[in-house]
Amino acid sequence: MNYMQTILFVGGGSVGHIAPSVAVWDACKTLQPDLSAHFICSPRQDDAAFLKKNTLPFTVLNAPRASLLFPVQFVKAVRSAKQILDAVKPDIIFSKGGYVSLPICFEAHRRKIPIILHESDAVSGYANTIVSRWATHVCTGFPTGNPIRKEITEGSKKEARRITGFDGSKPVLLVMGGSQGATSINEAIIAQLDDLLLRCDIIHITGRNKGSYVPLARNYYATEFANEELKHFYALADIALSRAGAGSIAELVANDIPSILVPLRGVGHDHQYKNALAAVESSACIHLEQKELRTKLLPTVHTLSTQTHHKKPAASDAALQIAKIIVQTLDYSQRHQ
Repeated sequence: MNYMQTILFVGGGSVGHIAPSVAVWDACKTLQPDLSAHFICSPRQDDAAFLKKNTLPFTVLNAPRASLLFPVQFVKAVRSAKQILDAVKPDIIFSKGGYVSLPICFEAHRRKIPIILHESDAVSGYANTIVSRWATHVCTGFPTGNPIRKEITEGSKKEARRITGFDGSKPVLLVMGGSQGATSINEAIIAQLDDLLLRCDIIHITGRNKGSYVPLARNYYATEFANEELKHFYALADIALSRAGAGSIAELVANDIPSILVPLRGVGHDHQYKNALAAVESSACIHLEQKELRTKLLPTVHTLSTQTHHKKPAASDAALQIAKIIVQTLDYSQRHQ
């Protein structure tokens, strides 16, 4: 007797973990429509907001990060993971990584539930290094590619101009520091805003609670967070200044936006630095260190804004390739039950 198989998507701590999972789920539905999905995310506001916006069922899991209390907190998180697995009864786990994935994948491994892991970054973090030992398949972002939502390359310049009020007379610089923002990038933009605005219009995504000092200026549009608007901002942007998270890089490359990548150093095995180096080798990206923003940002923006560049969004089939692995694994598991 056939029944509807369920994929449990786990990952969180930033929308960068959630959005690729949604892209993979969309691809899974095209391959096998009679599937169901459930998502696990962190308690962060943006995780839940993104999933609600996409009308996807989810459960929040309060998983621990590394600390002295980790052993006790991890045991508690595993108890919650058991309750989630009992309720959802997934046939397979798709793990996007991060600390939220560890208790779910730990318990799923004990129950012999297949785990498909995707590592976005050029180097694995602690959680993914552990989960990779339990995974049935491990997919990598560099050099294979990272899954992106199809609609992220389908933005409208007209809609972006309506939102921002820009008239199209100057190149547009899109500034973003990942879903949580980047204070140092924000400060560098504000400090050099007058000079930057002589060269370009600016869309500035500051991050939650990091835009209180943002000034009002002509041809400068600031917002703390972008969800549905982001695809339109990508469509309008001629160049970008961004942190070097794997998800952000994947979306910028897919939209064919020449980008200045400023990695956050010294966290997660220095993965953003390695992401930036990999992106510079494979796409139209420039790597700047945070300490170089004061002296090199203006000339770099000037160089990129004066270059002729015709945007041709690049197709990415990473989500489809991962979906094929998930569906094939489900099929194999069903036939060997």
